[in-house]
Amino acid sequence: MNFIISLYLFILTSFNEQPIDLNTRFNTGQLIVVTTDSWNKIEGKMSVYEYKANRWMPVFSEIPIVTGRSGMAWGKGLHKSELNKGKLKKEGDGNSPAGIFQLSGLFGYEDIRSEMNSLKVDDRTFCVDDSKSVYYNQIVKSDTVKKDWDSAETMRMKSDVYKFGIFVDYNVKPAIPNMGSCIFMHIWSGSNKPTAGCTAMKESDILKLIDFLDKRKNPILVQVPQSEYIKLKGMYKLP
Repeated sequence: MNFIISLYLFILTSFNEQPIDLNTRFNTGQLIVVTTDSWNKIEGKMSVYEYKANRWMPVFSEIPIVTGRSGMAWGKGLHKSELNKGKLKKEGDGNSPAGIFQLSGLFGYEDIRSEMNSLKVDDRTFCVDDSKSVYYNQIVKSDTVKKDWDSAETMRMKSDVYKFGIFVDYNVKPAIPNMGSCIFMHIWSGSNKPTAGCTAMKESDILKLIDFLDKRKNPILVQVPQSEYIKLKGMYKLP
């Protein structure tokens, strides 16, 4: 009898659960969708949408991207926590986070003219990836805070990969130790060269994306393998 009651309640809850409208829930008018063919695939595509006339309208699509060297893994974001099962992201695992995340700002080697907040980085700018630090998964200036970390990523690379970048709000508010840090969208080193966990693309494409983004429209990134995107379409009214 208890089994029958539990099954009935499960079915009732499933039927009553309504899809989540990203535009309403997060007040977002801009959607960036990144998909790959599988969890371990590093090459993928990015499509960009704007919310107009009560629907997601395509702005540009099928832009080539690369993910982390290990592919993707579920991580802490805006999506339902019950989705985070199976392959889960950890610090240093080489996975790009899968899920739904806010894009909160830009960074670069020079000032960026954009509708987003931006940070000019230099050789004193670091992203702390040491889980023991109070600054874990935060951008810091080494000359303005007391160093308590053993590991941090320089934001002023010798290469141009961080010449232009976008902050992805992964594992924030609060940052959970060892769950992963320093996730960005940035310029790639090549179409077949994965990142350490970020999402990367050609310089011309990230400039196009930066020009599109507007903080007043609360841009959101949906990043998952294609098989998971098909499931999320119904859950979150995705295009």
